[in-house]
Amino acid sequence: MADRDDSPAYQMLPRSARQVFAAIERTIGDGSSASVSYVDFILDHHIAHRSISPSLKLLDRLGLIEIEPGKRLTKTFSLSNRWRSIDEVEAKRLAALAREVKPHRTFGKPPEPKPVKPPPPKPMTVERPRLMQSRVPSLPTMPWQDDGL
Repeated sequence: MADRDDSPAYQMLPRSARQVFAAIERTIGDGSSASVSYVDFILDHHIAHRSISPSLKLLDRLGLIEIEPGKRLTKTFSLSNRWRSIDEVEAKRLAALAREVKPHRTFGKPPEPKPVKPPPPKPMTVERPRLMQSRVPSLPTMPWQDDGL
């Protein structure tokens, strides 16, 4: 294992990726492979959830581990020897490629913004003069209401 620690592929790993790699090695133990879920990384090995996915991607690109999908949201990891064929220049290129951020997925051409039209002016209201006032009909007065006029 000392030659792996001195290899260019291992030297390119940041501390978080080394923690993930050590957790995988501890889980595998003497076996050939082991299934580990993200919850196991977080709870059993105390690794931050934001560093798990980029670290696994980097470890796979640099040839230190093999990743296979497992059942029930786990992944099966096994140690690999692909790191032996990677020199320093190739390790830098693979590490940069693994750290490259992919653009978000788009489903089509985004709609072009429509030009904003100003609202139409409100029509002016002009009060019309009343030509004829409506007359209120007057009721005849009753004799007992007559004031004697």
